[in-house]
Amino acid sequence: MDIESLAQIRQIVMEVAQGVREEMAVLGTDLRSEITDTKRHMGVLTEGLRHELQLVAEAVQLQSERITDVRGEIEIQARETRALLQLSYEQLQQRVENLEHRVQIIEQRLGLSA
Repeated sequence: MDIESLAQIRQIVMEVAQGVREEMAVLGTDLRSEITDTKRHMGVLTEGLRHELQLVAEAVQLQSERITDVRGEIEIQARETRALLQLSYEQLQQRVENLEHRVQIIEQRLGLSA
């Protein structure tokens, strides 16, 4: 190989390297642009998700408050029901005792008591 051939090869390599550098620069610019667009898009998505998450949190809070209210109402109704049952039981117990007493009196009058 002579010096002229080496110079031509060097020139070709330099031109190819320059072309590669230019393409890399364009690709780098495109990549930075894509990264910027992706960051912006992710920011918008993140903000939307934050908003939706806030709505879910508010809904959960409202449901929690409603459950607490319903639980309180159920407890009140349960206490009232227990009080009514207790009263009914006491009244029935009194009636049974009265009936037993009457039966005892009747048995005594008829001479059936032991």
